[in-house]
Amino acid sequence: MRGQNPVKGKKKGRKILWIVLVVICAVVFLVSGGMLLHYGLEYHQIDSENQQVEQLLEKEPTQEQIEALPEGAQEQAAAPYAANQDFVGSITVPNTVIHYAVVQTTDNDKYLHTSFYGTYSRLGTVFADYRCQIAPEGMSDNTILYGHNANNGSFFHELTNYTSASYAQSHSTVQFDTIYENQTYVVIGAFLADPDATGEDLFDYQNYIDFSQRDFATFQEQITQRSYFHASVDWDETDRYLTLSTCDYDINNGRIVVVARALREGETADGVSYTDNTNQRMPDVWYTSRNMDNPFL
Repeated sequence: MRGQNPVKGKKKGRKILWIVLVVICAVVFLVSGGMLLHYGLEYHQIDSENQQVEQLLEKEPTQEQIEALPEGAQEQAAAPYAANQDFVGSITVPNTVIHYAVVQTTDNDKYLHTSFYGTYSRLGTVFADYRCQIAPEGMSDNTILYGHNANNGSFFHELTNYTSASYAQSHSTVQFDTIYENQTYVVIGAFLADPDATGEDLFDYQNYIDFSQRDFATFQEQITQRSYFHASVDWDETDRYLTLSTCDYDINNGRIVVVARALREGETADGVSYTDNTNQRMPDVWYTSRNMDNPFL
């Protein structure tokens, strides 16, 4: 009885291996293609909803919608408020794609993954910190808005460009129109934050809402040290502030934070200038990841 030809056995083994590899590659290709298609359709749906909401912000309200507004609210808020009673205003950064409705509810979780219309959305909606006051009688000392850093460039992605004086110079104002008032803010700083920091490295900017509860001097000192740039305008405890926050990937779980103060009565942003901060403070993990000593600790 003849034994099996070793040459034929090797060829057969290679053929089976080749078939297995082809099948694996095909599966990977199909799965990857399916995921790309899924994300493509998802982004298309999100963009479509964003366009609808943008149109809603400019829509002429009906008398019925105006009458349904809370006391003291502006008529221009009636149409979006009728669509979602969590609507508290709109945020616009001129010369960027940032022009979105802002919502607020009783927590900071719901709108992370909920669209303006209440359906699931991976990119959620721009929302105000639930602790901030947006009311006819006034606003918090510092209003904090959160939005996703979307891969397709939408929502708060463009905040990641505030890393130089030149960008701040050409994007120096932010418009936040609440349902009760319209207000222009001038950018005073932008910095990289580490929400996981502890001890002296920690700057929990998200908790500086009421300066009677948190020290304004610390708020000002930390922003001045950490900002990528300095603005030529003065700012103090009597001013009102707007803070925009989004994810950043320069460090693990990082945040890019842009802070602006409300223009004072009769003031404009004309003539405001910006200079790069040559001694900027970064989170400790930023130095560690680059094998550098932190000169601030």
